[in-house]
Amino acid sequence: MRNVDEIEKEARKILDELSKMLEEIDLEEEFYIIEKDNLREDGEPTKSGDFRNFFLRNAPKVEDNYIVAEVATWVE
Repeated sequence: MRNVDEIEKEARKILDELSKMLEEIDLEEEFYIIEKDNLREDGEPTKSGDFRNFFLRNAPKVEDNYIVAEVATWVE
């Protein structure tokens, strides 16, 4: 069985090595905008009427322009 002092010494060595490794990592963040066409600069919502139609066309079940969905079937 290992001595507590030996374990503490080994843990300290591991932490020191990890600290040295972390110092070498560059943490400066970089941001990229790939498709600027999808961004709105004015902050106004889109007024396209096609969104509702697009959304309803992709829904699995629609009745009277409303999406039909199950409610809490996963709850016992």
